[in-house]
Amino acid sequence: MTNEIKRICAFADASPVAKWLGFSAEIVGDDTLFILEFAEHHIGNAMIRALHGGAIATFLEFAANAKLFAHLGTDATISTVNADIEYLTSASAKNMTARVRFIRVGRRLAFVEATGWQANENTPVAVGRFRFKLGTSEK
Repeated sequence: MTNEIKRICAFADASPVAKWLGFSAEIVGDDTLFILEFAEHHIGNAMIRALHGGAIATFLEFAANAKLFAHLGTDATISTVNADIEYLTSASAKNMTARVRFIRVGRRLAFVEATGWQANENTPVAVGRFRFKLGTSEK
């Protein structure tokens, strides 16, 4: 297990949100992929059995947070400044996968993008762009 995955797992283990999401991460090639494991409580529209937009947004933000935490190290503190989610298509009642990329990581701010898809990475369900305030924990 790589150090990045260890840090992501530690970050997820400390959060009840990760359990609610069914959140996990895995290394595929040179990249980390994040998984939202489908559960009935993720359904937003029962008529069409679509995932709730809030569950999608939470998953993308949590994945971005986890990847940034793993990148910065365990003494980092991260606070969300803003989040912008673009919903591109309806999400069906099944697992979702996300990939996170850093746009810019500075000393005080980080700009991070997370893209989530279901059947095909080339047909994303949603894209989240996040700005995080960075700091270090006081010891």
